[in-house]
Amino acid sequence: MHISTRHPDATLVLEAQAESLASDLAARLVRPALGRRSIDAETDRMARLLAQARTAASLRRRALGRGPHRKGSMEEAEAHRLKDLHRRFAIWRAIIDALRQIERRATFPLLPRPRDVLDPRAGIDAIADIMFTRAHRAVNPVPQAAGSAAHGCFADIPTRVSLFLEIAHLAYRLLLARCHDGPMRFLDVGCGGGIKVALASGLFEIADGIEFDPGYAETARRTLPLMRAQGSRIFECDALGFDKYAQYDVIYLYRPMRDDDLLRQLEGHILAQVRPGTIILAPYQTIEAHGDRLRRIAESVYAAGISAKEADLLARRARRIGPHIVHPSREIPNQTGWLAPLWKACEANGFDPAAWE
Repeated sequence: MHISTRHPDATLVLEAQAESLASDLAARLVRPALGRRSIDAETDRMARLLAQARTAASLRRRALGRGPHRKGSMEEAEAHRLKDLHRRFAIWRAIIDALRQIERRATFPLLPRPRDVLDPRAGIDAIADIMFTRAHRAVNPVPQAAGSAAHGCFADIPTRVSLFLEIAHLAYRLLLARCHDGPMRFLDVGCGGGIKVALASGLFEIADGIEFDPGYAETARRTLPLMRAQGSRIFECDALGFDKYAQYDVIYLYRPMRDDDLLRQLEGHILAQVRPGTIILAPYQTIEAHGDRLRRIAESVYAAGISAKEADLLARRARRIGPHIVHPSREIPNQTGWLAPLWKACEANGFDPAAWE
């Protein structure tokens, strides 16, 4: 339906047309990117409707005058509506920019490429890793309990923070590529002082840890609220007896057991419980001894219980997921209104419209 931008109801009609189009786009974007039909024409139409709505709103504000309008009058109500619409225009524009990036159909590496020796960021990353290791030890200065050592547990070993965040970010993208429904759930097996759990809480809605050592577990319980991860839980128990691995979508472990036989037993215990497609983050080589029970997606990143063909498809889909991380607890902007489903659909493709606001 064509309507003149000078018509008093033009903004209402144009928004209704854009809302219908946005709903169709959102429904299409929840499908995997591979094989998805182009959204270029619909994005162009969203941009044209935005331009027309801007013009119509400007003309309507001019017709209403600056006011003040009588309290409770139709003019006052329309002035408030146009004010909200003006704020929504920036959101509308940001979503169009995100849609343009999605339509480029670019591919992103599963893991960041190694820094060149002359890249200044290589030195920055190295300093960050060193200082994080020191912070890790400062947060958890508690010596390992004798009972934990006797049980075959490693002490609280720090992983390079850059490596952990790289593989955790890939796990996040893999879940998006799989069109994951519901909260993303992360578990650190042998979490020590809880630092990795706190880091993971920035990517996943649920981030929990298992720790056998009572001193480490107490440190984790004390540390997590200080790092704004108060929703995270620490299970103080033997990971070999834990029976809730199937509740998690991403499981991280970094050689929590010193004894190779016990470590292999723990890995088998985990793999026997997890659901097909569970992402396993394990930055050590011996875990690959489980053969076809694990499919390698990238270095240190595996999917459990799926075929080689399924793993290849998942990796190809993940390369089409954008680089942005949006925590589920983050609220969408005010005045998003009918654009909310399309905003969330962009986020689910790894492109955060807030980056273009």
